[in-house]
Amino acid sequence: MIKFGQIAAMVLVAAVLSWPAVPLNAQQSSDRTRTIGKKLKCMCRGCQDTAATCYHTGAAFSGPCDTAKGMLKTIDERISKGDSDDLILQSFVQQYGQEVYIEPPHSGIGSVAWAMPTVYLLLGTGLVIFVVSRWRKRTPQTAVPSGPAAATISPEELERARRRVARETED
Repeated sequence: MIKFGQIAAMVLVAAVLSWPAVPLNAQQSSDRTRTIGKKLKCMCRGCQDTAATCYHTGAAFSGPCDTAKGMLKTIDERISKGDSDDLILQSFVQQYGQEVYIEPPHSGIGSVAWAMPTVYLLLGTGLVIFVVSRWRKRTPQTAVPSGPAAATISPEELERARRRVARETED
């Protein structure tokens, strides 16, 4: 007599053997394609991701958008033709302009974008040092007047004022 466990094992073996043989990474791009895709912004205008990491989530659609898929397909085609990485990147720059880069280039006007955080940090530090030094140079405000007005208050009047303040603030 066949037991339930044996039937379950046979069903499992049959299911595995009848499963269609599909390569796991048929939908995935090569490492070089993904490396180049990570340098390019997805130009779908719906996200700020790279072409290699564009994943729209929600409702009935979740995964790379058609624009990102097209960009990765173009990169694959250019790689199969034997183009270098720089040549592939330049073809996207010609098509979309400098905004296609996920980060600005380290030369030309892009060097300004790389330098600005350092400039802002230095200017902010200088401003803080300036303000703190101005605060430290200020003289503290005194309750007892100095100069000619101080000579008009006698020590007895000052002592009387102190006693009055002490009496009024007792609680």
